[in-house]
Amino acid sequence: MSNARPALRFSTPVPLSTLEAFLDKECASEWKLKLEGIAEDLNQKVVVISFGDQQDMSTFKAKYPALKKQHTR
Repeated sequence: MSNARPALRFSTPVPLSTLEAFLDKECASEWKLKLEGIAEDLNQKVVVISFGDQQDMSTFKAKYPALKKQHTR
C-alpha cells in the first residue's frame, strides 16, 4: 500500500502567508506547503501542496480560484 499523499504543484501570485492561512481554514487534515521557485519580480511562486486526504485537495481546487482572483493584477 502506498503512503503517497495527494499533492498539487502550481504557480501562484498569492502571498505564502495568505495561502497558509487559507489552507488552515479550509483543510480538515494536515497539509504541507513547499516553495519550489520564485520569479525575479517576486509576483509568482511555484509551490507544492500535499494534503492529508483527497477531500481536502478537492476542497482546495474548488475554492482556490476565488483566492487567486483577489491577488491577480
